[in-house]
Amino acid sequence: MKHFTQSLSRAVVLLLVGVSISVCAFAQQSRVPLADALDQIAKKYKAKFAYEHGIVQGKTANRSEASNAKNLEEALKAVLYPNNLLFLYVSERNYTIVTRDTKTDVTVTIERGVTPADDRANETFITGKVVDESGGPMPGATIKTNSSNQTYITNSNGDFSMFVTPNTTEVSVFYIGYEPSFQKINPNTKNLRMVLKPSSNQLEEVSVVSTGYQKISKERATGSATVVTAKEIEKVPVPNLLYRLETMVPGVKITLNSGDNSFVYGNTMSSINGGTRTRGTSDYNMSIRGRSSLPGPQSAESFPLIVIDGAISENDISTINPDDVESVTFLKDAAAASIWGVRAGNGVMVINTKRGKNNQVPAINFSMNAAVSNHPNLKDLPLMNAAQTIAFEQEIVNKNLITAPSNATPLGQPVAAVTDLTFKLRAGTITQSDYNAAIARYSTMDNRAQVEDYLLQRSNNQVYNFSISGGNNYSNYFYSASYANEKPYAVGNSGKRLTVTLNNTFKLFKVATLSTNVKGAFLNYKNNGMALNALYAPSATTFMPYDQLVDDNGNRVSYSRRYYSGWLNTLYPKGFLNWGYNALDEIENADNTQKDNNYSVNLNLSVPIFKGLTANAYYANEFGFSNARRYYNEQSFFYRDFVNGYTPNPTTGTAVNSIGLSKGAGILNTQNTTSNNYTVRGQLNYDNTFGTDHQVTAIAGSEIRETNAGQSTGTLYGYNMGTGGSRPVDFFTPYATVTGFSSSLGGSYPTLQNKKRRFLSYYSNAAYTYKSKYTLSGSVRYDDYNNFGLDRSFRATPLYSFGAKWDAHKESFLKNISWISNLSLRATYGVNGNISTQLFPFTWISVSPADLITGLPNASIIAPANPELRWEKTYVRNLALDFGFLNNRISGSVDVYHKDGKDLYYNFPINGTYGVTTLTRNSTTMTGKGVDLALSGVLYTTKDWEVSSRINYAYNTNNVNDTRFIVTSGFYANPAYGSVLAGYPSDKMFVYRNAGLDAAGLTLVYDEKGNKVSANQNVTNIAALKYAGRSAPSHFGSFVQSVRYKDFTFTAIASYQFGSVFLKPTASSYSSSRLGVRYDLHEDVAKRWQKAGDEATTNVPGMAGTFAPTSLLRYQQSDINVLKGDYVRLRELSLSYRIPTQKITDKIKGATFGFNVRNLGLIWTANKEGLDPDVLPNLSSNTLGLPATVSYNFSLNLNF
Repeated sequence: MKHFTQSLSRAVVLLLVGVSISVCAFAQQSRVPLADALDQIAKKYKAKFAYEHGIVQGKTANRSEASNAKNLEEALKAVLYPNNLLFLYVSERNYTIVTRDTKTDVTVTIERGVTPADDRANETFITGKVVDESGGPMPGATIKTNSSNQTYITNSNGDFSMFVTPNTTEVSVFYIGYEPSFQKINPNTKNLRMVLKPSSNQLEEVSVVSTGYQKISKERATGSATVVTAKEIEKVPVPNLLYRLETMVPGVKITLNSGDNSFVYGNTMSSINGGTRTRGTSDYNMSIRGRSSLPGPQSAESFPLIVIDGAISENDISTINPDDVESVTFLKDAAAASIWGVRAGNGVMVINTKRGKNNQVPAINFSMNAAVSNHPNLKDLPLMNAAQTIAFEQEIVNKNLITAPSNATPLGQPVAAVTDLTFKLRAGTITQSDYNAAIARYSTMDNRAQVEDYLLQRSNNQVYNFSISGGNNYSNYFYSASYANEKPYAVGNSGKRLTVTLNNTFKLFKVATLSTNVKGAFLNYKNNGMALNALYAPSATTFMPYDQLVDDNGNRVSYSRRYYSGWLNTLYPKGFLNWGYNALDEIENADNTQKDNNYSVNLNLSVPIFKGLTANAYYANEFGFSNARRYYNEQSFFYRDFVNGYTPNPTTGTAVNSIGLSKGAGILNTQNTTSNNYTVRGQLNYDNTFGTDHQVTAIAGSEIRETNAGQSTGTLYGYNMGTGGSRPVDFFTPYATVTGFSSSLGGSYPTLQNKKRRFLSYYSNAAYTYKSKYTLSGSVRYDDYNNFGLDRSFRATPLYSFGAKWDAHKESFLKNISWISNLSLRATYGVNGNISTQLFPFTWISVSPADLITGLPNASIIAPANPELRWEKTYVRNLALDFGFLNNRISGSVDVYHKDGKDLYYNFPINGTYGVTTLTRNSTTMTGKGVDLALSGVLYTTKDWEVSSRINYAYNTNNVNDTRFIVTSGFYANPAYGSVLAGYPSDKMFVYRNAGLDAAGLTLVYDEKGNKVSANQNVTNIAALKYAGRSAPSHFGSFVQSVRYKDFTFTAIASYQFGSVFLKPTASSYSSSRLGVRYDLHEDVAKRWQKAGDEATTNVPGMAGTFAPTSLLRYQQSDINVLKGDYVRLRELSLSYRIPTQKITDKIKGATFGFNVRNLGLIWTANKEGLDPDVLPNLSSNTLGLPATVSYNFSLNLNF
């Protein structure tokens, strides 16, 4: 297969070269008289043409160009424009054909009583040009003035010229499918440039739904799909497409956990275990109509399927340049998504990139965005101050919750400064006065300013886009390049991205069509920042509020992170390296980079067979590689800690490192990831109209797809950056360590993984429309997958859908009601599928190097064989109403759906003698239901003013109907996030019913009978718990308000969600061992129980006692900490200004300036604490949650 792919790639390159060379050498096609061609067009489209026969005599036309045209006007353009003729719209399917002079304009009507020569001395001669929004010429546009009935027509270049009388104050231009344009003039006006915008009606008429396999007219689509156009995407100037789509689509919930609005995620490391996404898995999530599968370690895919230019993409969305996107279509129900088979269970996101247009002069676009955000503010984190932290440390020591490090082991755990001082006071090594003086000094210190100044920064980014597009009769092109440079809020982190897109379409032999897409995305990350990791809690090395990065003199302050500093000071004279740690030193010495290179090539060859039938051959190849490296030089803490750690216990003499690393060298960790995915597809397309009442479209095809992912990791010791050399080491021989024990380097040995998946599919889709009012559709797909089920009957199952649509507004009883523009009813039913990429029909074994003791080969079972799995299936019913009133000034849709999930994957309990206690099986069923509502309207419109609004609303819920899960004691240890339960939503939350504290400061909860239960007693009945609600909102949506005044447009975007709950972040951990302390800096720790009687004033449990951890967990997950997740958020305010064409030079066809403010925060929230449910200040994880700061963006867009 590898040689086949290479050979095919070479053939593709040769084909592209050949096409490029020969594109201008196509054979001439047979021609017919122009009059005959017009007769054929009139018969085909039932149209009427009025023209003088003399203007068509002696002229000919290409028969096939007219036959292959998409509609009537395209056919007329194909035969008339090459003959220097124009067509003028009179009424529906009635046109007048006139001659066109390329040097002068055509006068169609002359005002009665006035000739062109009359009173010419007092008139002003004006020239002008009419273009579309991209700067392309608009031939055949109609020009009028307010002082005359005289009409002018633009020539093939969109130019016009005319004489106007002194009382002329306005020139107007009209063109079918475009909004009229009006421009004021005065006696000094000599030249005009007028830009036409597509009308909202026209946009509605030509809008299509792209499924990735075909494009369907929206008026004939029975399925539920929402299309986001390039015009809407371009309104949000951020570098990540996902952020631009946020709030735009009803039923689509995008959760963003990273606050920089960028492609630089907090987690950029690649992993071949991911599904659709390879990076940023903890930074964002997206769902279409809620969850269709259940969560779990080996659950089915939960992210929607991503399709780019017709092929499934395994790349992260950050690799896409948003300005290259022509449209994004969200396929929501089974009728829309089932064509993608077993990967479509969570919906499909279809991305189409831009293409050029035939017969278009080169259009050049340049745009740039520059954004800067406010500085992060640590006051948003609920941290204790220094005085509160000191009291916490004193209690730990005074209540003997920690053993003095000097009495623990020779190299005891490090402790914070006040903890150490308190132990010294107890030991009598310092005086009370010295202790009091130190405590007084520490109590007034606050390091938040230092953290903000040295570790955090304003995030900023700059994005530059350049594109050129155009075409002739036989080809078109769209080429673009984009460069983005970003700095997130963490000092030391940065990202650069370069994307290139080359899209071409060629007409081969004037019959076949070849479309090509070539894309490249090159990303370079630096991950050297510390950000808030210094505050990571709970940990023995937490950065306490009184700790400093630099002292009052600007000198950096070091801390002990590995062992007790009192012992380390005795090691330095014996040759040990400095074991101190300072975050600023680490940033300076860090060298952590990642480079991602992603490429894709798509080829689509379309060959007509006979009328209505075409054959398509499609090939797509997506490949990439990622190189992540972490280099630790001699000054880094990691290197010094490693060298010191493998130095024998120096009871006598000078320390000698066991590994023997030389000076000037470091340690290099590498992780290299590769991917190579291809799709080969053969497809037949049929689209034909029979008579005036019957239209049939259908596709049928077969597809082969393969994905290959590989990953290798390794560590080089003694690596020299200059020479590239390293020192060979034995990973398995035990080395002497500083603790006096021996340890090997086994965890650092090289690893290699490879995963290959193959899919085989057969599919078909068909639709029939009668009288342009009644549409029936159906689809079927048959999938097979190599890593799924030994028995083919389990893995090869057909998925199908049916749909119907009634365009009621076209009925005679509604057709004459002028205020009804659109009224359509849709109904669909079908089956979507889903799989897990982490389940296999064979035993998944990990083979490791030889065992350290026996020397024998070592292997472990990651997952047992699971040969009898079937596809997950989701049966979806959808009923929808599309409407439009007052010439579509008010329009929208309502979808009501119901989902039945069967054979869902979940852990099934099995006999533990098999070596595992659970096995993932098709063991669960779940139902879901919801509503999607989209409503938009132009509330007020005049020539200068327009006020429009858009509202999106979604309701979604689900219920687990059946599961084999049995509630065990483990469920009560984590009820808020425990396993799914029948009768409740998949994202249910159970909590304890808090009953206060007992006299010992331990949490009390109520059991099922209302009795109080202490922390040393078990809870064994689920009736003792309280169902708090869902963690995901059941109601969510957005509101967009836009106001245009002349060339200024103001837009406000707000979002909302209701119906969810969350647990308020609080104290996360207390010490459970006297040999080690864990400092938790959450402000709730200051409210803890400390002495008898405190239970009357606080619910935060105390730290002492064997059952303190259980007590704290029950407090954390109790009903008093449940808060509502309802909010209304102001996401964005923007102002744009389109410079009038008469105010810019002829070389610039259009210019727009924009200013945008994002992340404006919550307008309202239901929880009293004012917490942001989307970004909770969680102090118990590596990434502390800070809400996104306000971002200011300036944009410029120029068309040439």
